[in-house]
Amino acid sequence: MSEATSVDARPSGGSPIGAGLRLVSGYARAQWRTFAIASIGSVVYAAGTVGSAFGLGWAVDEALVPHFDGADSRHWAAVALLIGIMIVRTVGVVARRYYAGMTASRIRTEHQRDMSERIVQMSLARLRSRAPGTMLAGIDADTEAAVDVMHPAPFTIGVLSMLVFAVAGLAAIDLPLMFATVGVLPLVLFASWASTILLERPTAAERQANADVTAATTEMIAGTQVIKTLGREDAELERFGGIVEQHRSARVHVSVLKMCIDTFFAAIPQLAMILIVVVGANRVANGILEPGDLVQAVALFSVLAFPIQVIGFFLTDLPVSVVGRRRIDEILNEPDDPLRSPPVNPRRLPDGPIAAQLSDVRVGDIERPRIAALSLPIMPGETLALVGPTGGGKSTALEVLARLRPIDDGDVTYDDIPAAEVAEAGLRGRITVASQNAVLFTGTVRSNVDYGRELSDTEIEAALAAAGGADLVDILPDGFDTVVGERGVAVSGGQRQRIALARALAGSPGLVLLDDATSAVDPVREEEILANLAELSTTVVMVTHRVAAMARADRVALVIDGRVAELGDHESLLGNPVYRDLVAAYEREAAL
Repeated sequence: MSEATSVDARPSGGSPIGAGLRLVSGYARAQWRTFAIASIGSVVYAAGTVGSAFGLGWAVDEALVPHFDGADSRHWAAVALLIGIMIVRTVGVVARRYYAGMTASRIRTEHQRDMSERIVQMSLARLRSRAPGTMLAGIDADTEAAVDVMHPAPFTIGVLSMLVFAVAGLAAIDLPLMFATVGVLPLVLFASWASTILLERPTAAERQANADVTAATTEMIAGTQVIKTLGREDAELERFGGIVEQHRSARVHVSVLKMCIDTFFAAIPQLAMILIVVVGANRVANGILEPGDLVQAVALFSVLAFPIQVIGFFLTDLPVSVVGRRRIDEILNEPDDPLRSPPVNPRRLPDGPIAAQLSDVRVGDIERPRIAALSLPIMPGETLALVGPTGGGKSTALEVLARLRPIDDGDVTYDDIPAAEVAEAGLRGRITVASQNAVLFTGTVRSNVDYGRELSDTEIEAALAAAGGADLVDILPDGFDTVVGERGVAVSGGQRQRIALARALAGSPGLVLLDDATSAVDPVREEEILANLAELSTTVVMVTHRVAAMARADRVALVIDGRVAELGDHESLLGNPVYRDLVAAYEREAAL
């Protein structure tokens, strides 16, 4: 994992200020070069700002007052000094803003990379347990919130130095004025602590409400067809409107709190300014201070007013970033998929069709297993159909064969090699899957079949032909170079399934697992695909509800309640009343 998401960068329990400061410290260490440049630029700006107050006081005493008295003045030197200070301040503020933004953007990019890495390394079960919209909110809005504090953080370092410079300057001018200024600092510290406490829970509620909006939006887009066909547009809009209203209310609550806090921080220097003017004017009138000294003091205090506000901005951003980072950590702390653990002595699957064996495999609790004591021998090069009542464990058995789901008991072997001894890299590509819900990625038909494996055009076109997709070159506007769009929206359901099946067949796999992968394909096309699969030098295991596929299979396994109730060819299984009833039901469905 990258430095930006190391343990040191993660907020733990405790006060929001403590958690936030640990977060900032971890981020600063992870991106120390850019953060250091931003902080140096901020300190340069602070020094220039304090220097401008002294330069202004010097200009009053050495240039402005002598000019009105008719004496020689150093007005050109004063102009040059003030311009020089302005240039120094400009350089400092540009460096601070540019490199602070770079620091935050780099950390956010690291967060997004780490989250995407964690998502693909999570187990299938853990991934399915999380709402896609929530993870989308995490990788987008929460990563932005988690680094918001890094924009004012370097500036805060600079303004703290500005406070030191200004207080020292006030002490050099007049101690009573300095004590009048320092007297507001305890009030600032108390207000800072109170503001972070007040903001923590409302900020957490706003982040959750934002995630709820993202999740609801994802559901509404994915379920548009259901919404329209059931005439639930008004009800869905009302539901979505309620979620949006909750988010709006939460955001307004946080915004009002921040506005009140910012206003309070802005008012403190203004009230103190009145005191310093009163005290300073009295000391000028008594001849203790020169007018230029009072101008210097007022200018220095105006310099202090801005740092106090910046510190307020920083402290109000702390809870936002802490909450955002904690939400990110909920995903980053997900454990690795146990099936991805590399074996001690990895073994390679041999070339050619793969034989497999499930021996007394159990998945799930003993009381309520998804599959229980399932034993299934799979011969190399055969086509095996898995059929049975819904919920019997057929799809779970395919996931076990694909090494996508861990087993709780039993054994799985490929060509007599225990599954735990097969290297992950050697397994993927040799065992492929195509399912009913065909997933396509933004790109062309050709790129979806290849999927980064650098296959030749001949291999891609042969896979499409085997999947019954050779005609797509004539049907689609740009042939195999047609862009299918996000999630394959530019092609039909049957075309999408054929492209996904071609992806599973490309690259000469040894075992192909099909989970109703041709359910959207017409029966004539499916007959063609089944005939093509029989000609391939590979092992095929398919879950199907098509009688034609069951009849064409070399063997059929009847799976009931997580067990293989019977295994044989289609004709022999017709003697089983459960199988016979299933076949009759499938035939009635096909006729309808």
